Amino acid sequence: MRLLEGQNRILETLAKGAPLDRVAQTFVLVMEDLFAETCCAFLVLDHDATRLHLSAAPSLAPPLRRTLEDLDLACNGDPSITAVLRREPILIEDSTVDPRWADARAAMRQTGFCACLAQPILDAGGAAVGAVTLFFRDPQTLDTMDSGTIDTLVPAARIAIERERRAQDLATADERLLSLAENIPGVVYQRVVTPDGDIRYTYISEGAYELFGVPAEEIIADPRALFDCHGPEYSHDFRKRLLQASREMTQWDVEASIITRQGEQKWTHAIARPRRKADGTIVWNGIILDATRIKMANMELAAASRAKSEFLANMSHELRTPLNAIIGFSEMMLGVGSGIDAEKYCDYLNAIHSSGKHLLEIINDVLDLAKVEAGKMVLSEELCDLRQVVSSCTRLVVANAEENRIALESDLPADLPPLRADVRKLKQILINLLSNAVKFTAAGGTIRISARVESDGHLALSIADNGEGIPAESLRDVLSPFKQADSGLDRRFDGIGLGLPLSKAMAELHDGTLDIESKLGVGTTVTVHLPAERLETDPLLQIATRRAS
Repeated sequence: MRLLEGQNRILETLAKGAPLDRVAQTFVLVMEDLFAETCCAFLVLDHDATRLHLSAAPSLAPPLRRTLEDLDLACNGDPSITAVLRREPILIEDSTVDPRWADARAAMRQTGFCACLAQPILDAGGAAVGAVTLFFRDPQTLDTMDSGTIDTLVPAARIAIERERRAQDLATADERLLSLAENIPGVVYQRVVTPDGDIRYTYISEGAYELFGVPAEEIIADPRALFDCHGPEYSHDFRKRLLQASREMTQWDVEASIITRQGEQKWTHAIARPRRKADGTIVWNGIILDATRIKMANMELAAASRAKSEFLANMSHELRTPLNAIIGFSEMMLGVGSGIDAEKYCDYLNAIHSSGKHLLEIINDVLDLAKVEAGKMVLSEELCDLRQVVSSCTRLVVANAEENRIALESDLPADLPPLRADVRKLKQILINLLSNAVKFTAAGGTIRISARVESDGHLALSIADNGEGIPAESLRDVLSPFKQADSGLDRRFDGIGLGLPLSKAMAELHDGTLDIESKLGVGTTVTVHLPAERLETDPLLQIATRRAS
């Protein structure tokens, strides 16, 4: 009767969902009640099966309790360890004569115990999961011991340990899954669609705030907080498409443009798979990825492809025009022969020469840019007088400027220090910028060339015009190779769009930068900034450079 009552006490504690330590405490008290003059210890084997940990031993004196608190199975210094390793009961009949486990026997004698029984707790597969150890005041033998009582109660101990292990495994799995969901790039979510068409989120990871700018708990409370981030073209038929996918049980694979709560535009890519529950509810487990970088890269690739097509079309036009002129004029000269007058002959030769030079300029620009992009262009540096360099460049464009009634003004201080640079490339930069300014400035306009040493010591060389200006949306394009603010085949100006990108690249070869400020209808200012280290401050070298110029 007492055994049944004790067993019921243990099972009731288990049924209430009590933690392992409380079940172990109840188990130990029942054992001590059933076995007079005994103390009991409940030990649990860890997951790695390397150590036994004391779970409950309320009546044990401290010296004996300490020997059981953390037992290393590799040491085999206690009968409880031996019972676990052998998976069979181990009995010390009399600690005064048994030669084994000296430390355990010494602690037993110190606390008034003579005998000890270690009973392994085995799972359904026969593997040890713990041990129950009883300490007796008097000597014991297997014949005199009530092993039936122990055998009746030990299965309850096994159930308690296995339940605790399952709970720990489940908690570990939950923790691992939660960690994965919270740290994986993007948003992990679970969404349900009920048979009556209700849509809600049962879980969404904290990544929702990073991607959408909306807290996860707000989305769970009202999914519209997430839907509102999508554009109208997406939201318009989202519900219809989701309900259709839920009916057809097809994978959800959708790319969408969003505006975050903070006003940032992004692209998302959502992938989810459906699962139907018994009540007809569709559960969607999925992930939303930030596809902005991929989308932008694809858009840039598409833009580059368009730019290449435009470049090839423009290049074809730019090459055909002078080639047709060369062929046409040369054919005329060949056809007319000696009958052509000298003046007309010279005109034809000049046209052929001009067309050939234009072709050479185009080819040189393409080759120069290819060298820069391949990292094979090197500088041949020398000290130069910037005023002299600017003067030689303006002489090359002054005729074209005067023909179009455009004034060229210069503001170059007489005390500008000599500049260490590749003179040919510096001239190429200036000629490109001056030619552009002349090309895009209307008759009666003004182009102003200025230079100054800034407060931090660097040189700023500017070319400003009051021409038509560049649209704000085209400022980025004009610095990209083969792109122009006016890039169609019906554009008003010739050229292949390499002048500014090449000038920028050459400025950067000099450790400088090239900046553009422009306003439509007002004009454009292009400034080349060169570092202070390129300006010569030695007075003797300054004098020598001016004399050489």
